[in-house]
Amino acid sequence: MNARRVLSPSLLALSLCAASLATAHPEYRVTIVAPAGSYATDINSKGVVVGYYPHSATSVHAFLNRGKGLVDLGTLRGTNSAAIAINNKGQVLGDWISAGGQRRGFIYHHGSVRDIGVQPGRRTFYTDINDQGFITAYGSRTDSTGGQDGFLRAPDGRFTNIGAVPNTESEFSMTHAYALNNSNRIAGSSGPLTFPDQPLRAIVWSAGVMRDLGDFGWAPNAATAINDCGQLTGYASVPSAFFRDRVAFVYANGRMIDIDQRPASVERNSSGTGINNHGHVVGSSDHLSGFIYRGKRMQSLNALIDPRLRWNIASPQAINDSGQIAATAYRNGVQYAVRLDLIRPHLARLPDGVDTTSQAIPDAADTNAVARELARPVQQ
Repeated sequence: MNARRVLSPSLLALSLCAASLATAHPEYRVTIVAPAGSYATDINSKGVVVGYYPHSATSVHAFLNRGKGLVDLGTLRGTNSAAIAINNKGQVLGDWISAGGQRRGFIYHHGSVRDIGVQPGRRTFYTDINDQGFITAYGSRTDSTGGQDGFLRAPDGRFTNIGAVPNTESEFSMTHAYALNNSNRIAGSSGPLTFPDQPLRAIVWSAGVMRDLGDFGWAPNAATAINDCGQLTGYASVPSAFFRDRVAFVYANGRMIDIDQRPASVERNSSGTGINNHGHVVGSSDHLSGFIYRGKRMQSLNALIDPRLRWNIASPQAINDSGQIAATAYRNGVQYAVRLDLIRPHLARLPDGVDTTSQAIPDAADTNAVARELARPVQQ
């Protein structure tokens, strides 16, 4: 539950230019956790990485790796599967595709797999699971009403619709629930269903109340990950000479902070995808490839590994409190799910200006084709 993955294909095929800046004293060690063609989606507090890998020329399978080799989680009775998230108890949330082509959810724990079905009347996308077994999801309506709804699923299977931000632009709305923390606060986006663009707002939901996180002057925006302190990360649109850019942000104490510090005269495209309880953020950027932010500036992960290994850490998805990162990386044009481990401990530091004495948000009353489908990029 360390991050909820908003997978952006435009950020995956990044250049190796940042690798040339790599330090002579690397901070991270890179470990391959799944075969060529694999994708990492999450990591828990024990360093267990989950994701999916090409099992054959026409199917992908969910996997986990505890550091003792790959464990194939199978496909239940279906054709394809993908592990989406893992909590600190080792419960894995995933998707599987039935023989009839229906997308369904599953939970894997202690060697057993349980089908959790779908949201009634919706094409369901499961996104995250916390330590109490609550799950976030969103679903496209299959009837004539249109739109999408975000949900919190309780361990007993009951779904709670988290609603939508008020809008006067459309009779239909779109709400995505991307991630949750152990207090059942949900990070996501919500807004009117309009065409060609949806002006979605970054939101946090707690105890029946949805809060708009604000903006940098434009939309769409999305909160894609949340930690147990109530801090969030994601992306926010900004007006620029290039019409509209997107920048990674941290939200804390009622304030959205732009952590992509490049000037507005430069075209910018960055997004935060994971945040740990120290406030450290990982994500992807058009100028750094995969990055980490630890309170001062975004640093290229390629600059923090041994350059002789020729890795491009293009798509980090999650970071745990020990600083371990689940990422998808490229070497010699081949994609791998990897785990990054700190060689030396790094001083934990929250982003500048964050009050550590209180919570930021108070509680309120073909194989490639299959992989792209399971990855489900954010609808924009």
